[in-house]
Amino acid sequence: MNSYAHIHAHRTNLLIHLVAVPLFILAHVGLFAAIAYRKPLPALTCVGVAVISLGLQRKGHALEAQAPEPFSSGWDFATRLYTEQFYTFPKFLLSRDFQKNWLGTQSQEH
Repeated sequence: MNSYAHIHAHRTNLLIHLVAVPLFILAHVGLFAAIAYRKPLPALTCVGVAVISLGLQRKGHALEAQAPEPFSSGWDFATRLYTEQFYTFPKFLLSRDFQKNWLGTQSQEH
């Protein structure tokens, strides 16, 4: 978790993640519901929302002093992406590391 906290230290990036990660999760819930009810337009809308969420997170990561490790393959991208969205960030959010980063980055705003 410590290396994760290190690349999620900028307050604006944390704020973006607070909005974008739940958006990503909700988009997937909506996607599965749209597929189950055979609703193609809502399914495409949910995919678009998930993509927007990832774009926002990418912008947030650009603010960080340390960039995340580059993806080594498509599989690495998929596994790290879904692990971060559904497990690592929610766990980080509930940890002391999030609070420390939130309180410690007040002067980093630009």
